[in-house]
Amino acid sequence: MEVLDYHKLKIFKTVADTRSFSKAAELLFLSQPTVTLQIKKIENYLGITLFKREKKGVVLTEEGKLLYQYASKILDDYSLLEEGLSNLRENLQRNLRIGASTTIGDFLLPDILPDFIKNKGDIKVNLFVGNSKEIEEGILSKTFYIGLIEDEVHSNKYEKFEFFSDEIILIASKNTNIPDVIEPENLKKYKFVFREQGSGTRNIIEKKLEKKGVRIKADIEISSSKAIARFVANSDYLSFVSRLVVKNLLGVHLKEVKIKGIKFTRKFYCITQKNIRLPKLDREFINYLISIE
Repeated sequence: MEVLDYHKLKIFKTVADTRSFSKAAELLFLSQPTVTLQIKKIENYLGITLFKREKKGVVLTEEGKLLYQYASKILDDYSLLEEGLSNLRENLQRNLRIGASTTIGDFLLPDILPDFIKNKGDIKVNLFVGNSKEIEEGILSKTFYIGLIEDEVHSNKYEKFEFFSDEIILIASKNTNIPDVIEPENLKKYKFVFREQGSGTRNIIEKKLEKKGVRIKADIEISSSKAIARFVANSDYLSFVSRLVVKNLLGVHLKEVKIKGIKFTRKFYCITQKNIRLPKLDREFINYLISIE
């Protein structure tokens, strides 16, 4: 016996709302044959026809309209059940788990997180700092629900939104005689310190330079942006870092070197796993990120 479970009712309602099997499949990240099969199973179980085809798409039959009324209420009640259980869990344990890529975790969150938690009472914050690839993996494994990364993701497994604009700059020791502005092709004359493979900063720099026909290699790899800044300040190596990393060092130990015709800007992204209900505290933090100017 086929059961009218949440999954089938969700598919049915999405088809009815979009008036399209293909659009419903896209929204639910299913194949169109899968959506068609699930609708057919409902029809076979109930012994009715749910949709009829018209020029502008599929529309509900009279039987379909009746099922739609009850399905909508069932799905709403299910959402209320999830909300109630989530609130109960929040009352038992208020724990905010965040994964952040290095620049965000080391240089942005320490400035903005205290403002969020100051009026939250007794909460516990767990912050994991790694590279963008590690953050993406942590989201999928549910090690944490919120990921803050420096590199855009293209997988449909994540919900994402922009929350901060950043600039990556080329830095050198203040004691070097490198010009303040250089041509892109002259980058090859210098030695570079890069972040490790998988770093959002490194990915953006390499992609942008390759589009300009410039390839430079990492002579040294260091996984800490803070360590890179100190290394450059005491050497003749160059590196690309977020302006956030060196904002207090420019003009003191480091100087910015501009590349003619090239500027590196990027967005920081918040990602969560798609189709997962976040705890209340996590949703509040996301709303806080959205409000940051």
